[in-house]
Amino acid sequence: MDISRRNFLKAGAVASALGLGGAALAGCSSPSSASESKAKAKDSAEYDPMAWLGEAPDLTPEQCDETVETEVLVVGSALAGSMAAYGAVKNGAKVNVIERNGAPHIGGMTISFLNSETQLSQGLPKYDKVQVANQMFNLTQYRSDMKLNAVWCNRSGEILDNLVKDFCEPYGQYYQPLSLEGIFPDPTQEINSYISTGVAFSEKTDILTDFTHNIHKFLEDEGVITDYNTRGEVIVKDDSGKVTGVIASKGDKKVYYKASKGVIMCTGSFGANEAMVNRFFSPELAKFALENNSYNAYMGDDPVDEVMDDGLGHKMLCWAGGQMEDRSGYASWQTTAWRSFPYLLVDSKGERFMNECTSLLTSVHLIADLPGDDNYVWQIIPTNDFAMPSSFGYNKEQAAQVFDIEKTEHYEADSIEELAKKINVPADALVATVKRYNEMCEKGEDTDYMKAKRYLDPIDDGPYQAWKMTYLFYCTLGGVRCNENLQVLDENRDPIPGLYAAGNTVGYRFGSSYETLLHGGSNGLAATHGYLAGESAAKA
Repeated sequence: MDISRRNFLKAGAVASALGLGGAALAGCSSPSSASESKAKAKDSAEYDPMAWLGEAPDLTPEQCDETVETEVLVVGSALAGSMAAYGAVKNGAKVNVIERNGAPHIGGMTISFLNSETQLSQGLPKYDKVQVANQMFNLTQYRSDMKLNAVWCNRSGEILDNLVKDFCEPYGQYYQPLSLEGIFPDPTQEINSYISTGVAFSEKTDILTDFTHNIHKFLEDEGVITDYNTRGEVIVKDDSGKVTGVIASKGDKKVYYKASKGVIMCTGSFGANEAMVNRFFSPELAKFALENNSYNAYMGDDPVDEVMDDGLGHKMLCWAGGQMEDRSGYASWQTTAWRSFPYLLVDSKGERFMNECTSLLTSVHLIADLPGDDNYVWQIIPTNDFAMPSSFGYNKEQAAQVFDIEKTEHYEADSIEELAKKINVPADALVATVKRYNEMCEKGEDTDYMKAKRYLDPIDDGPYQAWKMTYLFYCTLGGVRCNENLQVLDENRDPIPGLYAAGNTVGYRFGSSYETLLHGGSNGLAATHGYLAGESAAKA
């Protein structure tokens, strides 16, 4: 379902005709504050689900101090924006990019591509595209748009091969396809599904800082002009409904970027917009996201001058006629302790609450829903020689370096009772939890949470350790409806002429959360959709 005032009013008319009144619309409502959810629910008839949108600023090109003419304008300079500029310039267009911060910022970690010659030449398997697309659809709870999955399956490999030839090799950009083959001896027992689609672009870290900086050098050499400290404000349309450009603020000036072929919106998350988070998430997850938002966590040394994820790009798209999906997925992760190593986890009550193999990328809703509203749990680890395997593919040496493990808050004690006191959980509860867990480990079967047998290690050898595992919210994964050419669609699902989107402004890519099949999946979609948006706009 798409969200628009017109659709909301239609729903209200139907409810009235059926004699249901405001109660029929209770499922559409969302509180202005997560902590006030119950109070707001009582008054849902007065709640406007479009309140987050507000009104577009009253700006016209005639009011601007300057006009910059181009063919394709890209709004946002992270991964999707970089690839959109690449797709447009490779197809012969004149391209300008505007970025609200003082430098290009990074777009995450690995990037996912499928069946490229670059990957196949290094011995990685060739995957069946139908099977992969269907797995993607399954893991998004049947909510993703299969056309968006399909264009990634069909085009991403070719895009990587061209990127290597055009950019990586001439500019000395490191790239390495990653193999995840063989990390699961018995995949049928695993919660998570992974295939070898990820490509790393740094030897030293798993962050895309070098890639982002270098690709902007490449784009500049290709004639792309990037204006930093320039914030888009409103999308401009002519009398026919065609998008003609964007009005942006640059210091104390207003600049009209007139784009003859199209505008591509690549403006990222809306995780810092309280009204939008409360509208598109459950109350528990909304509260967690707003209190633990770390969207800028991997910015490196680049300057971040503004709140990056305020949802302004989404609002600009909707003011121009785009339609938001009615809920949003999210990306989040464990940030400390031995993440991806599924030791026993307990909450603040000293009780086990999940299968510890659940992906660090998809499990934050379990934490957000725990009593106490904390963003941490405790890993309980015995002292023994059991080589706990990772549920993601790391070995212990890699994990210790990547996660900077010694900075994690942790405690050690000779008994479970003493350990419970150190981490401030009820001792009797923790003792009972450990006893129950040990019994299942000894039998080789987790009948409570069905953790795979190879991870079952009894907590029976002291001294015992507790490692504090914190969770942070990274970004939203919801946006506007687009077609396979990444054209933004209106409420009739017709393309809005001249308007495109990519990255986290695009909706219908995920279900309730990030999915685990693709290593660097969100980045993979952002890169491919960005390139295709640029290609489509250039050919318009």
